[in-house]
Amino acid sequence: MKRAITLNFALALLGMSVASGQQTVTDGLPPTNSRFDLAMGYNLVRANAPPGDCGCFTMNGGFAAVQANLSPWLGIAGEFSGGHASNISSLGQDLTLSTFMGGPRISWSHYRYVPFGEFLVGGAHGGNSYFPTSISSATSANTFAYATGGGLDINMNERLALRAVDARFLHTSLPNGVNGTQRQLQIEAGLVIRFGGSRPAPHMDKTANVKRQKRITLQCSTTNQLVAAGQPVHVAAEASVDPDLYPLSYDWTTSGGHVKGFGSAITVDTAALRPGTYEVDGHAFLNADPSNASSCKVTFQVTRASEAQDAMMMTKLAAPPGEGGSDRGARDHLQDVFFNYDQSDLRPDAADAVVDDAAYLVAHPDLKLTIAGYADERGSAEYNVALGMQRAVATRDALVAGGVASDRIQVISYGKERPFCSDETEGCLQMNRRAQMVPAGK
Repeated sequence: MKRAITLNFALALLGMSVASGQQTVTDGLPPTNSRFDLAMGYNLVRANAPPGDCGCFTMNGGFAAVQANLSPWLGIAGEFSGGHASNISSLGQDLTLSTFMGGPRISWSHYRYVPFGEFLVGGAHGGNSYFPTSISSATSANTFAYATGGGLDINMNERLALRAVDARFLHTSLPNGVNGTQRQLQIEAGLVIRFGGSRPAPHMDKTANVKRQKRITLQCSTTNQLVAAGQPVHVAAEASVDPDLYPLSYDWTTSGGHVKGFGSAITVDTAALRPGTYEVDGHAFLNADPSNASSCKVTFQVTRASEAQDAMMMTKLAAPPGEGGSDRGARDHLQDVFFNYDQSDLRPDAADAVVDDAAYLVAHPDLKLTIAGYADERGSAEYNVALGMQRAVATRDALVAGGVASDRIQVISYGKERPFCSDETEGCLQMNRRAQMVPAGK
């Protein structure tokens, strides 16, 4: 009966929380820094409480807790838990164990996931059992108790979270006729309802509210659309939102080969594929609002090795300086942009080069441009494809800020796959860390 009442109360609270949070489930911002939290749910204790120091039975029950948040990372928690077990020994006695403790809880809130650690002190009450003393026995007893551990909350929206787990070491000192000490494992899971508070300010200063944010868009590109079977195909995705402010999750599928890697840059293993055309489909969504999603698609062709080599020889896109390009005059005027190791921010010399490039492109409005991003050989292929894309995008954004229409510019990333230089020197590595300007003609 008690379990049914607790379950019904939890379901009622869940319904009220979902109703109150419906207006904010899709806003995509970090959860509210609440003033206080109410939590309740299931409580399990793996116990070696009376009658012996044996660790031999399990108690099931529930818990209710409240937490006052002094800051986004520090709170003071108070909790009551209760559990019951039957036939805990050969004597057939039962045990009801209640704890009432409080103490600091330190958490780290990062959008959906909130890990925390805690140290609680208080008391415990054992009842409906047998507690021997030096001269007699009793059916109940009280003792000092403390618990230390941690867990993980998963935010469902700004008012409701799931307490995935809270695991602790629980120490009590109830009389048991052996050593009067119990060392127990306590595990809890349930719901957390957040009250009061407001959203954190740092991200709000840098971007508009996601309620006014347009639907995200996704663009996919591949560094090599024509390969021989066995050669990897590198695919990268670029979203229309800043992933540092609005974390994204990605799903990738392919009609041929196997996807390797995760995130915004992946590799397709083409081993054993027959000659033909295949598709790679990317799907991205905001972690805080999965309904705000977008998809993209790229194709690649697997052919015989000789055909792939011939096609590579005919490819003009992103050819190193002096080996082609559809507009020799434009190539002579446009300057490539170079980057520091593992960086995609424009250096002062790169910013000056972009200013000159933008002036030339503004003066030649019919000229279109592909910006190819590159990286040096250090790091994985997947990481460098993503880094090359970041460099190409940073260069494009700087050109757009300089007055060049964005629809005249395409971006692509080759990562470390097409180095300009292969010597193991810093000068050579610097040559490979660039965004190359490839004029696409009129």
